[in-house]
Amino acid sequence: MTNKAYSYIRFSSPEQAKGDSYRRQRDAAVQYCVDHDLELATAREYTFLDKGKSAYSGRHLDDEGQLKRFLDLVENGTIERGSYLLVESLDRLSREKVNTALPRFMDLLNRGIRVVTLADERLYTDEFNELDLIISIVHMSRAHNESSTKGDRVSAAWSNKKALARTEKKPLGKACPYWLTLIDDQYQPVPERVGTVKLIFDLAIQGYGQGVIPRLLNERGIPVFGSRNRNHSGAWGTSSVSKLLGNRALLGEYQPTHIVGGKRVNDGEPVAGFFPVVIEESVFYQAQAVRAERRIHKTGKQSERFNVFQGIMKCRTCGDAMHLVNKGRPPKGATYLQCHSARKGVCKNGYLRVERAERVLREVLAKVDSLSLVQASEGQTMKELATVDGKMQTVNERLATAVELMTETPSSALAVMVQNLEGEQEALRKEQQRLKELLAVNQVVSKKDFFAQLDIVSFEGRHAANRLLKRLGILISASVTSDHQMHTVSAEGISQFQIIHFGTSMLMLAAQQKIVDLRVLQGEISAEQREAAIRLIELRNDPSLIDSSDIANRLKAVDMSKVRLKGTLPKPV
Repeated sequence: MTNKAYSYIRFSSPEQAKGDSYRRQRDAAVQYCVDHDLELATAREYTFLDKGKSAYSGRHLDDEGQLKRFLDLVENGTIERGSYLLVESLDRLSREKVNTALPRFMDLLNRGIRVVTLADERLYTDEFNELDLIISIVHMSRAHNESSTKGDRVSAAWSNKKALARTEKKPLGKACPYWLTLIDDQYQPVPERVGTVKLIFDLAIQGYGQGVIPRLLNERGIPVFGSRNRNHSGAWGTSSVSKLLGNRALLGEYQPTHIVGGKRVNDGEPVAGFFPVVIEESVFYQAQAVRAERRIHKTGKQSERFNVFQGIMKCRTCGDAMHLVNKGRPPKGATYLQCHSARKGVCKNGYLRVERAERVLREVLAKVDSLSLVQASEGQTMKELATVDGKMQTVNERLATAVELMTETPSSALAVMVQNLEGEQEALRKEQQRLKELLAVNQVVSKKDFFAQLDIVSFEGRHAANRLLKRLGILISASVTSDHQMHTVSAEGISQFQIIHFGTSMLMLAAQQKIVDLRVLQGEISAEQREAAIRLIELRNDPSLIDSSDIANRLKAVDMSKVRLKGTLPKPV
């Protein structure tokens, strides 16, 4: 009966993966089996390969290591006594200290596993003698000492490089961000890659998520950063875009790191002005603000036409989100908004035709501080506000990290850092308030001009409108019955007005006097009709009005023709 042999191959760095390490170790195992009449296991479950696993740190023996899997199969009897384990040399099994590595090696032998070192074709078995033991100890000790010395040298070299980077801003070497290259000991931008970086940020600010951006880049045939060895697909992915959007090296910062407890953590404050700046600070922080909003509002899969109601339209009956649904097939099919719970049969709220909801949205935008959507000057203020929001996000994250570290290991340096970050946080909060107040003084006066310029058709325009309403804390609660649809609009939790559909007419009921005054300013009602609208506020404050099934009869006391919004709607659903 031919004995079974198992090959264990390990290399600890991507550089070794690029070279000949795997082929060399694999070919040696095949040749040994041919020479000694052994059957080399080739099935996937019996192939043991650790790529990038360090034997010095013992990572090949953690829960994900292939050597650990081999040991488990030996222990449970799947790999039988008399089997062979083929390794290039004993240092492939372990570069740990002898007192750690030797007992594990001896345990393999005692369980009947025959260990072969292919480099010298030495066979170790459970019938080992003192010479075998001495040789194995010498190999393990030498391997550990070599790794320890190499690690100390590399660590010292990098420590020196990091020190020079801080004090003299001396380049670290050819290893640098993908959009840069080292020329004459200076980092220089790679123009075509910088162009790709700027495109990615533009797409992010326009509202495209980090799941959609890679698809757009791949469709345009834009080359991905990095080599095929690191990115085997050769295509952009979510991870690469996400890491790029959050990379502060784009702002010129170099963040030194070191290993603590097997994890890479920041080593002190970043070094400003180390790399060439390729993205303006305002653009970087605008992208961070958009990404933060997407996380907060849990923006999911995007369609080609941005869902302008995402995160702002709720069911008035149960409070659940309203989602887009399609009924029927094109061209006769139509798109509706439906309560998520209603889709599961839990809520009784009806379907709302998207065309009607978009008409409501236009009226909502005309009643909030939304001139920034159509005017360049206010648009600049919105960009400044987004930049401040992005900076606030970064400061909040750094402050949370510093406070956590203070809790674990208090120090005067951390205390100063926390104090400084709190000062930055307060300054940014004041700047946020100033910019919001600047935007708040801009009201829509001419609805005709506003609607002529308003874009809620394009992806970018719909995203801008949705983002503005979220920033203002606007929420639209919708309820649909057989004879009317009611939309209650609130800002930061305070009711502002209601829009009610009766057949082909649309009525507005103000809950705040400022909305009535704005309607006068926009020419919807006259100064004389203002009193009737004020009287509607009193009716609006009657809770029984909202839930009443005979709402039309209760409103007959007021001359509704004087406050009806102009224009007609599609026929009711």
